[in-house]
Amino acid sequence: MDQPSIQNTGKNNTEAYRALLEIDQSERTFKSRQNYSHAYILSLFIPPFGIYFFIKYVFFGDGSVEDTKAGYISLVLTIISTLISIWTMRMFFKQATSTLPNHGNNIIEELITPENQKKFKELLQ
Repeated sequence: MDQPSIQNTGKNNTEAYRALLEIDQSERTFKSRQNYSHAYILSLFIPPFGIYFFIKYVFFGDGSVEDTKAGYISLVLTIISTLISIWTMRMFFKQATSTLPNHGNNIIEELITPENQKKFKELLQ
């Protein structure tokens, strides 16, 4: 083999290695974006998991801007989801209790008064 063919082979190997590194980096970026979207979905639909992802990405992540950003987004989605859940439950219970009759309290108050207690005892005897 002559010297130029060895140099070309080395150059081709370097280019192939760079291409593999780029593919690996883009694959890792894609996987991390999938993990972020997974974290966002869980933060939105199951709010306590958002706190886990916040702690995971902000305090125990690799310190990149993307991890920190994903952690804060998870926390914000958790807070929003929790507030919407509380508001929905309050509206549900308000609607459920508004259909109850109010005269139930009046009956209890009438039974508590001493005069009515005497009448009630007489009826039971």
